[in-house]
Amino acid sequence: MIRASPNTDQLDIAQRLHHLRQRCHLSMRQLAAKADVAASYISGVEAGRISPTIATLRKMLNALGADIGDFFSKQKATTTGHVFRRETMRTISDRKRFYTMILPSRPDIRLLMLDEECKPGEHPQYETMPGDFAGYVVQGEILLEIKGRKPVNLRSGDAFYAPARTKVRGRALRREPARLITVQMLPSESG
Repeated sequence: MIRASPNTDQLDIAQRLHHLRQRCHLSMRQLAAKADVAASYISGVEAGRISPTIATLRKMLNALGADIGDFFSKQKATTTGHVFRRETMRTISDRKRFYTMILPSRPDIRLLMLDEECKPGEHPQYETMPGDFAGYVVQGEILLEIKGRKPVNLRSGDAFYAPARTKVRGRALRREPARLITVQMLPSESG
């Protein structure tokens, strides 16, 4: 179950996803095909019966042309300037991942930067990132898989890069959580 701060619950996620899908003029089947999930899964999420993992929610949001930062923002960030204090950063989590959104969602910031913690035992699906995607392993080890390439074990201090529209996934190795900083380029407002 996804937990967001402050006080975002499963029904709120369901309503937001439903409204976003309608604004994009997509049926559940069309969204399912674009996000590579079952239409029944999307129906369950929108009805509030299913709480998606962060990875699956991000796949659906990517298919809708949205990013996870904007999705969990109650309103557009009002933060101005170039410094962002820890106490203003939003966090979301599920049973296997914990994300802190380092940069606010603002029209002038075209990066999604996350502090991610991956717990052991997760076997995520591939995600297709709409923008260039990179990461730096801060702690622990991850198995990085880029579709069509040999999986690579990354340890603390290693980094990776995947161009836009590349299928990628990563998971914690060993029995300890792994922590990484990831950055995704977001599309510009003009196209």
